[in-house]
Amino acid sequence: MHTLPPFTRALMRSPAPNFAEGLTLSAPADAPDYALAMQQYEAYIEALRDCGLAVTVAPADERYPDGHFVEDAFVLYRELAFHCRSGAAARRDEGESLKAYLAHLRIVEPPPEARIDGGDVLFCADRALVGIARRTNFAGFHALRTALQSVEPDMRVDPVRFSGVLHLKSGLTELAPGVLIKDPALRADYKLDWAELITLPPEEGYAADVMPVNDTLFVAANCPQALKAATAHCARVIALDLSEFMKMDGGLTCLSLRY
Repeated sequence: MHTLPPFTRALMRSPAPNFAEGLTLSAPADAPDYALAMQQYEAYIEALRDCGLAVTVAPADERYPDGHFVEDAFVLYRELAFHCRSGAAARRDEGESLKAYLAHLRIVEPPPEARIDGGDVLFCADRALVGIARRTNFAGFHALRTALQSVEPDMRVDPVRFSGVLHLKSGLTELAPGVLIKDPALRADYKLDWAELITLPPEEGYAADVMPVNDTLFVAANCPQALKAATAHCARVIALDLSEFMKMDGGLTCLSLRY
């Protein structure tokens, strides 16, 4: 079993006014509201600060409408900062302007053929899972596994072919050690019988992206089954409304790099 030290920092990037021009699997029925999105974003920042994290917010960058989804640009593990190069060409350079904020870490660049989004990387209590789909390829998986095992040689890092959701963590996260929460839309070729599995009802599928922060568990608001599962496994649960980001296929983990 691998363990991480408590999170003390979070790196974020403010959404740009053109954030509704970002990439989505399907156009939302209602266009995202920027003013409401910023209110939700500020509440997210305050919730992280209430957990004791020092939050740094990089300025918005209109060149990258998806740039506030900073989790896709890097995978952080202890002193390692693995620079991801997305399978979506429009997002491939989003991490460049974040490097200055992570200069105290060991930044690792992937080989040219490697494609990976941080949203496809799920750290569990006894392994790391790397989703293989539209944004992440096997070259990206192999590069990340090599980098992670340079920090922790015995870490188990497994590829997971999946479909049905944008990123692996859009449809599967770890609610507690040995407990997974899943969107029924996620289809994967990887057996999950090593953990307790909680499958949400379809209308709450997006709440499968939960975010543990030290002794606190963040969960999507207005999802009673997800909230019930969260409170059964964690004493401190914070429910946040990110409706405007969910319209753009974003979730709780997408908006910050926690380390």
